[in-house]
Amino acid sequence: MKPTTWPLPFLSLTLGLLTGCSRDDSPAPAAEATYTRSVAYLDTASPSQLDSTFKSPVLDTFAQQNANYLTVFVQRPPNREAISFSFVRAKLPANLVGTYSFKTKQNTAPDVDFAYRIEMTDQRGPGVFGYNVYDRLIYSPTGSFTITAYDAKHRLVSGLFEVNVPNASDPFALYSTAIPRRCNLSLQGTFTNALVQDVE
Repeated sequence: MKPTTWPLPFLSLTLGLLTGCSRDDSPAPAAEATYTRSVAYLDTASPSQLDSTFKSPVLDTFAQQNANYLTVFVQRPPNREAISFSFVRAKLPANLVGTYSFKTKQNTAPDVDFAYRIEMTDQRGPGVFGYNVYDRLIYSPTGSFTITAYDAKHRLVSGLFEVNVPNASDPFALYSTAIPRRCNLSLQGTFTNALVQDVE
């Protein structure tokens, strides 16, 4: 019996088809986020509490990294409100997964630098805006930030957070208010499939 031989072009095509079938070219899943902002005032004036919940597509979520830092953002565009969580890259495990605590103005040893910024109108005139900012340089946030998953192939990070800022200034006060009301500010949320972008 004469042995059968396959022409090389056919063999190459067959291998190519097999390889192509085994590749996963599925698109990356879309990013999603949700968060609840709770403001509980410490005085007896009205209102005593203001709660709001935001979800995608009202919210954007993404991450940025360079050689030194990884920062995760959950924000309400255009530039109205933003929460960020920043890590020293070298202190994170390769898979990023873990629960991390916040740095404070008294203690810089923990893992995460937290910042929250909300846009408010200004008393100096119509159409004039400023930002109320909450970070460890002013406050001592408590709570935790958890990375639950990292998809290395698509470079997507997912997780959840709970931040409490006690005795904070009113985030809804006009930017130039001399003595704003005091409150306990709480931010809780989740983010999924936040794309990690490289930056300088």
